[in-house]
Amino acid sequence: MPSSPRYFLREDGRRTGPHSLGVLKQKAELGLLTGDTPLAPEAEPEAWAPLGDSQVLREELLPAYTHYNLGKREVETVNHADNPAAPSVESMLRGNLARQREAEGELLKPLPPRSNRRRNDYLIAAIAGNLLAALGFIFLPGNPITFVYLIAFVALYNTGLVWILFFVMDRY
Repeated sequence: MPSSPRYFLREDGRRTGPHSLGVLKQKAELGLLTGDTPLAPEAEPEAWAPLGDSQVLREELLPAYTHYNLGKREVETVNHADNPAAPSVESMLRGNLARQREAEGELLKPLPPRSNRRRNDYLIAAIAGNLLAALGFIFLPGNPITFVYLIAFVALYNTGLVWILFFVMDRY
């Protein structure tokens, strides 16, 4: 099974290698190889020749890139101090404002604010919950534990009701 060719390089006056084509490609991409870099095949370690002499290696390692030239183009300068037709920022803003005023008749009018029933719902729920707590004070046994539980219920219920109706829920 034939192996890929390997080459010796002369780098900084020293012989290095043998290197595979993959390593040589990496060195070429880094710009470490040029057409004048001496190399020798592994089979003939004393047959040094510049890389540019071998057409196959030159095309493989140092491909020619096409450079595109767009040619000379003239650029017309429109906005400069000598051009009296150049618009100013103030004139553009005045024109935008005039167009906005013309279009205002075509735009939809804003909707009136929706009625807010949250306050009424809060009052109904607060009265119902606090009435339930008052009935608990009347009909449940009058020991300290029941009293503490009913006070905690009133505090949590009223705080939670305000938080849910006015901070969590959207207007309805």
